[in-house]
Amino acid sequence: MTTHMTDLFAGAAWYYARYRPGYPESFRRHVVARFALDGTQRLLDLGCGSGQLALPLAAHVVEAVGMDPEPEMLAEGAAQAAARGISNVRWVRGGDRDLDRLKDDLGMFHLVTMGRSFHWMDWPATLRSLDAMIETTGGIVLAGENERIWEVPGIWQEAVRAVIQRWLGPSRRAGSGTYAPPDDSFEAALARSAFARMERYALPFRRTVTADEIVGYLYSTSYCSPALLGNHRAAFEADLRETLRTLAPDGSVTEPVELGAYLAWRP
Repeated sequence: MTTHMTDLFAGAAWYYARYRPGYPESFRRHVVARFALDGTQRLLDLGCGSGQLALPLAAHVVEAVGMDPEPEMLAEGAAQAAARGISNVRWVRGGDRDLDRLKDDLGMFHLVTMGRSFHWMDWPATLRSLDAMIETTGGIVLAGENERIWEVPGIWQEAVRAVIQRWLGPSRRAGSGTYAPPDDSFEAALARSAFARMERYALPFRRTVTADEIVGYLYSTSYCSPALLGNHRAAFEADLRETLRTLAPDGSVTEPVELGAYLAWRP
């Protein structure tokens, strides 16, 4: 799926920084090892959000660049970096359509990561632009996990979807538009690009989450952000919490998670 909407995550950045699950430590170690990150290379995290990939990888590169079209995301990322004492991340406003325009300013990179962001981009154009910005021995990581409400079957997930649909309509929203699943796969897009040598990484696990975490996560999304809910937010949240309380009186639920990633290089 590609989109050029500018309001996908309006009002969501504060929640994104605090309620989006991070990446497991074992995945970070895998990326560091496979791309031989030794503290001398540069990293671009494209569609960085509030830095869920850029910040943990910053210790393994000389400079990380976090790039995102949403200025509030960049501000949250910078605040998170300052709180952790991370000083080698540069924050740049822009998205996939700005790569060619900003290429000279951004420079060359050993690794470009895209976590939960590539599906919003123009895949062929983005990969063509990155081909001119990645060193000969460098590559790409596309990472993410199954979307915990819309893509995971389960009793509580179905109940949460029903609450969302009561307040925001039957279709999955995407900012001011609606979400359309991609008609292609990451694997196929990479196979047609300069980065056709790839490996698949998968890490299944289970996670326990609280009602507060579910509410915060929903407010971080393009389909249930505070901006979309508007004046209905308080009533929506009351409905959601009551629904969760009925399903999980102890205050927590479990969910299956599959972290999936493609690591890709030139042949």
